[in-house]
This record gives sequence, C-alpha cells and structure tokens, in this order.
Amino acid sequence: MSLRYHTRVLMAALGLALGAGLTVAPSDARAEAGVFRFAEEVKLVTLDPQVHTGGGISYLRPVYETLFTLSPKDEVRPFLATAIKQDGLKVTLTLRKGVSFSDGTPFDAAAVVANIERGIQKGVLAALKPVAGAAANPDGTVSITLKKPDPSLARDLTSEAGMMISPRALKDPALDRNPVGTGPYVYDKAASREGVVRVYTPNPHYWAPKEIGLKKLEIFELPDDTARLNALKTGQIDMGIWLANPQAAILDRTPGLKLLRNSGGYTYHLIIQDRDGKKVPAFADKRVRQAMNYAINRPAYSRAIDFGLSVPAFQPFPKGSWVHDPKLENRYKFDLEKAKALMKAAGYAKGFSFDMPSIPIFQSRLEAIAGFLRDIDITMNIVPVEPGTLARRSMTTDFPAANLVWNSQTDPSYLGSWYVAPDASFNPYHVTPDAALETLLQDGVQSSDPKVRVPVYHKLMEALEDQSYLIYVTSTPLLFGVTQAVADNPTVKLRPGEDTPFFRGIRMDK
Repeated sequence: MSLRYHTRVLMAALGLALGAGLTVAPSDARAEAGVFRFAEEVKLVTLDPQVHTGGGISYLRPVYETLFTLSPKDEVRPFLATAIKQDGLKVTLTLRKGVSFSDGTPFDAAAVVANIERGIQKGVLAALKPVAGAAANPDGTVSITLKKPDPSLARDLTSEAGMMISPRALKDPALDRNPVGTGPYVYDKAASREGVVRVYTPNPHYWAPKEIGLKKLEIFELPDDTARLNALKTGQIDMGIWLANPQAAILDRTPGLKLLRNSGGYTYHLIIQDRDGKKVPAFADKRVRQAMNYAINRPAYSRAIDFGLSVPAFQPFPKGSWVHDPKLENRYKFDLEKAKALMKAAGYAKGFSFDMPSIPIFQSRLEAIAGFLRDIDITMNIVPVEPGTLARRSMTTDFPAANLVWNSQTDPSYLGSWYVAPDASFNPYHVTPDAALETLLQDGVQSSDPKVRVPVYHKLMEALEDQSYLIYVTSTPLLFGVTQAVADNPTVKLRPGEDTPFFRGIRMDK
C-alpha cells in the first residue's frame, strides 16, 4: 500500500482528531500552588547519569547539577565550575566554593575527580572518550588530561558528563534509584511510583535556596502520546514533550494549550552499523546503502508521519546551523528507479532482509521506512525493544542497523565519537574508517574556531553522504506542549537543545 494512500487516511484521521481537539477545552482545574508536573515520553531506565543513554534526561536534572550550564540563549556559562582554562591537552577547572551534596558531602576537587574517573571507567558517555584522566590540585582546582583536542569539552560538561554525583553515593550499588547530587531538589523514592511518576522535593541544604520555587516537582512517565495529550488537556500535567506526531498537531490547534518550539531540534536517521556485512552481506556494498537513501520519499514522510512539523533531512545539521552544508541538500532526492538500478548493479535485485530495533514512539516512523524499502525488495523486520533501551541496545551487535535522533546542537566532532571512529559508541562492529576520514576527524578538533572547522566538517559530511551508512530522514524542532498558564509563566525557561526546561528557578503560584 502506497504512502500516498496512508497520507490521505492519516490526514483525514487528523482532521477528525483536530475537530475533536477543538471542542475539548482544558479542564478548569487549577494546578496546586508550588507544584510543577512535567511529562516524559520515555520510561525511566536509570538515575545514574554516567550510564544514561537516550531520552529521559529530565529525570536527572532536578537532582544533578553540571560543571557548566547553557543560558536560554545557548551560551555556555559557569556553574559548579566557575572557570575553564585550556592549554593544549591540559584543562584546568576552577570550582565553586561553599557547595555541598544533599547528603552533606562537600563538593570539591576530589569529588569532581571521582566522577570523571568513574565516567571514564564506565565507558558509556561519548563526551568522556577524549578524556584520559583527572587529578585534584593543591589549590583546589582540577586538572583534566585529554587524549586529543576537544573543542566542545565545556559544552559537553553541561549534560550527563558534567553531572556531579556525591562520592558517597558513587559507592551505592543501587545508585540507579538513589540519586544524590548538589541540585535544588532531592528524589523522594517513597512518594514515587515505579513506572508512573517520579517525585522531587526541595533540597534543604541547597547552596542557592532562592532558586527553589516549588514545594514539589513531579515527572510523569507517559510514553503514550494520546495519554500525555489528555493529561495536558485535563490539567493533570503542566508541560510535556512531544515528537512530531498527530498528537502534537492536535495540541497546536487546541484552545488553552500551546505547542512551543525550542531552539535546536532532532534529525531522525538510520544507522547501518554492520557496514562490513558480517550479519547482512548486502550492507557491505555502498550501492545498497545508497539505494536505501534514494528509496525514501522524505516530503511524503514529513506529511504523513510528522504531520508537517518536520522538514526533509539529508545531513545531520538543518538550515540555520553553523555547520549546515547547502551543497548536500537533496543529495538523495527520492528516485525509485535509481534505487532499483543500484540494487540490481549490486547484485541484490531480489532484495534481502534485516532486523531493526524499535521503541513505541518510533513505531510509525519505521513502518513508513519499511514501506519505502519494500519498494526495492528490502524487508526490514521491526523488532520491539524495551522502551528506554534503544540507545543502549544500539551500542551492541544485537542488530545490524539502528534508528536514533541526532540533536542539531551537538558538536560535529560527535560524528566521529558516535558513528565513525573504530571505538565510536554506535559503531559496535568496530568498522575502521578509511584514512581520509580519520584525517578529517583529527583535523576537525584542532581548532575551536568555526571558520576553521566548517570546511573540514563539510568534507567529512560529504564523504559520509557518499558512504551512506548514515541515512537522514527528517529534522524537527524540539516540541513542548504546555498549558496557557505555563506559556505565560516567565519563570519557565527552556533549556537550549534539550527536551527539558530549567527546573531550577521555576515558580508555580495560584
């Protein structure tokens, strides 16, 4: 069945849904003063930031603070670290004084070193791959030694890699459910309900008490898009996150609700990981991968699956990004005949099959992709995996391919540390790139000046487009659904490039 047919059906369904949405106003129930209720689209897997992958970072943010932070204007700012000095492969951090963890342990150089060393040992966070080690200095600063230059280090330390865990809690085998940080809130395990809601209450020892504006913060686990939309309509939640989907489109047309579009966004893509053909021999042929690229009708996909909330993507960075390359636009414009010709030339005119992991929020996306590939006789078997585990499973050889989202705020050096380098996080088959690619990866981190870096990464992305083991589909903005009261609340500020607001500083008053 063609995507054109699906588009007509889906748009008709959306029209009915929009009509229903327009007749259902949000509940008049007013949120309890001092309580903020946020809804996640993924289940909680872990509260240990050093093994966290994929979505769900909002569960960590109330408890854990980072060495650096991003301003609402996307500028890296000091936070637990007040300064950074970089001299070649040596980095020195100056730390904020007078801060302690919620268990009373002091935040100091020893604590930072313990966190960095454990993160390196765990080996999960790509941001720590360039880091060789850390040491505490007599003056209370921290020295970080790099294996190679890392122009994005300060920005990387605004996320999981920079989250500071109490050294005492690092020894807790149940850290995944007993988080201890320096943040404004502490996790209330007793009040939380596994799989339903996570509850956070004020940290009585917080170093900046005026930034605590809530008596309680609740983060609901609502992966079902319709349930999340209904919760927002009825006032059960104040804010939630969405991918581009029918519910987001309904939300955008419902009185009393608002769809906010945050800076940055996500580029949905496929990753051919078995590109040496160990499990799927066809994947070793570049022509097959290029055929898959040509077989995807991105404009039709955007209309039918993302309901017009996305734009076609042919590279990781959308228009407006400093590293976007206009020359790559429409590089793989939909061309079914060319795709079939490439399959025939590669010796796979009769096709082949492979398995692709899926989580519920990606199911409709993969069903559409499977339909496109079926037109060139490739059978993509969609295999469900536990929600919240897609990124982790994609770091293993369980599957020959994966599908993820790329945050457009991500530094381009991550193309290497996530996908291309032999030890890249999402290169579980440890495929070695050719010498030209390795040289470009090295050249890209020698300077922090965008004018110097852009030509290097344009060459890198052009080479990766030719190789076609990263197949980009569409780019969407970061989408938040909020009540009108939240939209009008000046204390609710969005975190640039992330699907989480700043919980620090939010106030909810009647």
